[in-house]
Amino acid sequence: MKKLASLLVIAGILFSCSEDDSDEIVVTPTPTPPAGSANIVINEVAYLSGEVELTNTGDAVMDVSDYFLCLGPGTYIQVGGIIASGDANLAPGAFLVLDYDMPNATGGLGLYRNNSGFGDAANIADFVQWGDAGSARENVAVAAGIWTDGDFVPVLGNANNSIVFDGNGEAASDWAETATVTLGAANVTTAPEAEVRSVVINEVEYLVNDEIELYNNGNVTVDLSDYWMCLGPGQYFRIGDAAMTTIVSGSANLAPGEFLVITPATLQAADDAGGLGLYANNDGFGDAANIRSFVQWGAAGNARESVAVEAGIWNAGGFVPNVPSGGSIAYDGEGLTSNDWDGTGTITLGEANVFTETEVRSVIINEVEYLVNDEIELYNNGNVTVDLSNYWMCLGPGQYFRIGDAAMTTIVSGSANLAPGEFLVITPATLQAADDAGGLGLYANNDGFGNAANIRSFVQWGAAGNARESVAVEAGIWNAGGFVPNVATGSSIAYDGEGLTSDDWEEDTTPSLGSGNN
Repeated sequence: MKKLASLLVIAGILFSCSEDDSDEIVVTPTPTPPAGSANIVINEVAYLSGEVELTNTGDAVMDVSDYFLCLGPGTYIQVGGIIASGDANLAPGAFLVLDYDMPNATGGLGLYRNNSGFGDAANIADFVQWGDAGSARENVAVAAGIWTDGDFVPVLGNANNSIVFDGNGEAASDWAETATVTLGAANVTTAPEAEVRSVVINEVEYLVNDEIELYNNGNVTVDLSDYWMCLGPGQYFRIGDAAMTTIVSGSANLAPGEFLVITPATLQAADDAGGLGLYANNDGFGDAANIRSFVQWGAAGNARESVAVEAGIWNAGGFVPNVPSGGSIAYDGEGLTSNDWDGTGTITLGEANVFTETEVRSVIINEVEYLVNDEIELYNNGNVTVDLSNYWMCLGPGQYFRIGDAAMTTIVSGSANLAPGEFLVITPATLQAADDAGGLGLYANNDGFGNAANIRSFVQWGAAGNARESVAVEAGIWNAGGFVPNVATGSSIAYDGEGLTSDDWEEDTTPSLGSGNN
């Protein structure tokens, strides 16, 4: 009892002291912090290459192994089985990349906390829809209050792009397509470039090897294996068929900025007047929806010109003038008419076009004084030097003389190695031009004076009907029945440099042999 009384006395003293002692330190217990929460969202979708990125915008780690992705009925997949990179225990601010096959330019993707019901709004955690509205789980996301009915993210359908979340809301406006794919890292929004699928005919060498250059001026690779080319009715060949087409260089799987050079395996391009069309298929070569590029040369009127005009890729009646052997026709890359093509003397098949002057090998009869000295002036109106030593001239049957043979020809002035813009004046050493009605032809050789392929220039005076008039007419360098009226003594007949008929010749009362015509 004493002990108890003593303890009570001591307790009383302590109690009294604690109330009066203002310096006593009071210890307050530390409260238990509230539990954190995770927030798992879809952060990026590479919708054509099949990758999805999740991120945790909350402040607690969450194991997302049992989450599911869903594109629609029958397309469910558990997150834990498709992880490409990252940790299923998704920490705040971390990224998890998933492989999910969904090669669609339109779709809607739902992220679910479990698989207890994909039509149940209580189970859906996040949602995004692209390309178009109306995907299978749009109504679930709308019911959950995480999407707006009819909303979707516009996309270009480019496999190099993705769509990314800005981290702020739950609408399509909080998403954007980007050209900078950052799966596994913070999003970067770069305005994407629209996909341009375009291949054009870029150069054609139709005179010797019939080589055709195609160029990809778009920004996506195009497989040309099933594309066709058309030279005219019945002249079709498929690019990817080795029996029809020979690939000279490049690949039929044509990447942007690359060239493909091909030649028809059995067909031949026309040397005088032809046309060439590139088609995406062979469903109809007369269908403007199928043609992709076109060019014609030498003359208008190719069978597929009207198709190209209807498609808006050529101009009615347009054609590229013929080029001499050793040249090609090339596209300048600017427009869709014959004015965007030109001949070039620098063939660059398989690389960028270079426009240089095409080689023009041309020598013409320019002036004739047939009454007194029988002097003949030749002029080089081309752009390359021509050696005339083995050229021949013909005054009529049996009246032939070779320019380089001193026994046949007297050179009055100039050189038989005739440079561009220069004159050569000659006279037959033994023959004589007719004073009343005659004709004169210049030939590249003496393989056949009746062969139109050999004659280069012609003129006749006094009357029509010279023996070689028909040869010149066939060669397209004279008009049937055309002749230059006779001139007085002391005059000559001279060419005006404009055309290829008798109307382009007239009397020159002041002969200027060896210099420009008066």
